[in-house]
Amino acid sequence: MLTEEIGELLLAYRQRENISLSELAERTGISKTALSRMESGATKRPGFSQWKKIASALKIPYVDVISVYLSTTERPASIQLLLNEAISLNSQALVRKAAQKLLDTPKMDTFLALDYLHQLAKETEDSSTKLALHEVMIEFTRKRGIPFYLAKNLYARYLLERDDFSRFEETFQRGMELLHYIDLLQPLERIDYYYRMGVHAYILDYYSESIELCGKALMEDRTNDSRQKASALISVVNAYLRLGYLILAEQYLELYEKSEYADFRKKHLRALLHAKKGEYDQAIALYNECLHEAKPSERITIASDLLDVYFETEQNGAIQELIATEDTFLSVDTHPNRIKHAARYFKRKGICLISMELEEEGIDSLTQSIAFYRQIGAAAKMVEGFETIFKYHLANRKDVSFETVENIAEIFRASLVKE
Repeated sequence: MLTEEIGELLLAYRQRENISLSELAERTGISKTALSRMESGATKRPGFSQWKKIASALKIPYVDVISVYLSTTERPASIQLLLNEAISLNSQALVRKAAQKLLDTPKMDTFLALDYLHQLAKETEDSSTKLALHEVMIEFTRKRGIPFYLAKNLYARYLLERDDFSRFEETFQRGMELLHYIDLLQPLERIDYYYRMGVHAYILDYYSESIELCGKALMEDRTNDSRQKASALISVVNAYLRLGYLILAEQYLELYEKSEYADFRKKHLRALLHAKKGEYDQAIALYNECLHEAKPSERITIASDLLDVYFETEQNGAIQELIATEDTFLSVDTHPNRIKHAARYFKRKGICLISMELEEEGIDSLTQSIAFYRQIGAAAKMVEGFETIFKYHLANRKDVSFETVENIAEIFRASLVKE
């Protein structure tokens, strides 16, 4: 019973603090008789507001008080009160417990409970608390077969998790579940989801998926132009170029070039198209124009592609000149696409340096590439980087240096700590 568990909690902490009932009454403003009845379990329903005073006086962890109440009450109003208290304490475990309790109680309609929790998640500022609430609802609606609410919460979870760039790969895979319930989203939500997932897929080098997802967004989006639409067009052009579909890439590039949100990237994409066609002189000229026009934080993507062209055309002198100007374009922020391109740049740089017999600098650059891929959780790319390093040593019958092993081990340790 509630009274017995609360009474036991009160007695245990009062004895631990070596406080008499009289002294506790003085500290809390609650009569000694009332405290005695609570402690013995005689009080039928102890007031929660009184227990907040008692918990403070006896230094009882507030989470323990809330947890005891949650374990024994089925009243929706009480559970809602305790849930809000748990949110104020920023206790994710308690938030989950209270939210689950509200969904399980037979005294509240399931759909009303889901509506209440969904609205509460919207109003809550802390992202971890929001995520905890959505996770509870996702698990509940998945088990109970309530697809409409499952779709709403999968969408909300994706929007929250997408900001955690260290789990970018995992977030994309979790986001894919929503495709099974996509028709249950509102039209604007569905378009937004397609756009975000399409760009997300491109950043992770899932080119076919990016084309498909962005294509669905572009098909459903009836607006004339938007920044989101322009971003999707960039992803589609890049994806087609990476896959070698140059005609389709050029068609979408022409659409992007007509957008009012088109910027220096129209030259960048045009340069990439020239490079794919083997028109290297035109590509190099445009890449260099882009490097001058782009903001420092945007230049890493251009430098990475320019390095590809120099390597392809065996221009070692140009490679060294570009590397010498790194301080003008290695301004990498937390945006996952720029992190990805920084990783690509250092990988290509490492391969270039090794090909020029600058082994130590090349291996160091490859290791930096792996570290950048770790930042966006691109495990497959990290493995590729490790393989490149070890295959080089194996092919040349060289031992891996202790420093290289230590650097790689440090990257692994950082990954494990993040997980």
